[in-house]
Amino acid sequence: MEQEITTKNFEVRFSDCDHHSRLKLSNLFLFMEDTAITDAERNGFGLWKMMKAGYTTVITRMKIRILHQPVWGEKLSISTWAKDFYKDKVVLKDYSIVDSQGNSIAQATSSWLLVNMKTGKSENPANSPYPIPLFQGKNALPEMMDILNPEIEPKIIRTETAKYSDLDMNNHVNHCRYVDWVMDSLDVEEIKNRRIRSIQMNYISQIPLGAKVDIVRFKNTNHHAYIFGMNADDHTQCHFQARIGFSD
Repeated sequence: MEQEITTKNFEVRFSDCDHHSRLKLSNLFLFMEDTAITDAERNGFGLWKMMKAGYTTVITRMKIRILHQPVWGEKLSISTWAKDFYKDKVVLKDYSIVDSQGNSIAQATSSWLLVNMKTGKSENPANSPYPIPLFQGKNALPEMMDILNPEIEPKIIRTETAKYSDLDMNNHVNHCRYVDWVMDSLDVEEIKNRRIRSIQMNYISQIPLGAKVDIVRFKNTNHHAYIFGMNADDHTQCHFQARIGFSD
């Protein structure tokens, strides 16, 4: 049977919106996470099936290019597919997001590791106990996602503590929650007056319950804001990196 790309439909609810009636970026990430889980289930490598075989998948990077930020009541469709295995290390997975008329809202690309739960180490995704179907050559975003270099003038703007409501079933802070921490690092005028055109999140090391994370913001470039999450007790350990791209 010919493989089909997984698509899920969503409607932007009141609870998904910020105070400007726009879809929160963290909730867009949640919609994408939900679509990725559905894709894994329908293609035979779902969460519980993989865990019973001793494996799990972990997101390491995500980059989204945003053409339009949906508002309350808008309907959108998210499609996702695995497109390649990169250097025998990661699964590259893309997303296409369109409105109810089929107009493009956003495109995204991401990378995932296949992790052996016994060893805690990543393995070649081609060796997954359940094959991951590939749609090679189909790109939503063709560019790769690099490690983000620290910019100038780092400043600790606050410290977050990983709480119950931040955790997911993997027992660490959910990757979508990091997006809220990043957005909370922008000031009110930035969010109101500067359209966000992109966001890249690099997930470096997991954050368990009770861990304290210093949110560090660097001096803006002309079009970007850089925000890192550093271990509050050891600033040599970075938990996540974020780069926000503005349209002006």
